Amino acid sequence: MFSATFAEPTEIAAEAALRTAFQTDRLYLAAGGRLHFSGAITLGPDVVFQGTCRLDGPLNVEQGCQLTDVTLGAGCNVRAHSVLARLAAGRNNIFGPFCFIRDDCVAGDDCILGAHLEAARSRFGSGVKISHRAFIGDAVLGDETIVGAGVVFCNYDAGRRLATTVGARVVVGSGALIVPPLTIGDGAMIAAGSVVTKDVAPGARLIQKRG
Repeated sequence: MFSATFAEPTEIAAEAALRTAFQTDRLYLAAGGRLHFSGAITLGPDVVFQGTCRLDGPLNVEQGCQLTDVTLGAGCNVRAHSVLARLAAGRNNIFGPFCFIRDDCVAGDDCILGAHLEAARSRFGSGVKISHRAFIGDAVLGDETIVGAGVVFCNYDAGRRLATTVGARVVVGSGALIVPPLTIGDGAMIAAGSVVTKDVAPGARLIQKRG
């Protein structure tokens, strides 16, 4: 494990990384890669960096993670064996373990984007909680929205990617299927196992079982 505190923002280029900062042979910076560190940074073994990554400490990246073109704010914790690619995230977020967040996702502050989550081309407001096992694609989720286990945003149809907008303080129950294009309004609740194919009004309660 590598731990260091950078009093001033520090840039590390690929050709110098192991010699100047990482006193270990189990951290990797791909050719052409650049790191920008500030504050207290802790890295587990076998972490791989690619592209340009900016990490503001205090921040922790656990064993076996891969980060490509990632910006992470202070207080973030990237749990073991997570893959983050083209992600910009604020402060105090938890990622993984074993999550895959890619393709220009954006996260606010205080989010949980948890175990075995896959997300692509999506935006997460502050306080969003997706603790485990969901797929979120081409979506915008408002502040303090909660998504249960096994939820799938069915974003691909006949060669087109379709978008979903989810408001603030929405609860999407476990196993729900969200079939866009559609909008779910602020404060709505989607029952577990529902198939959502139409817009949901703010504050509505939807139970739409699979038939």
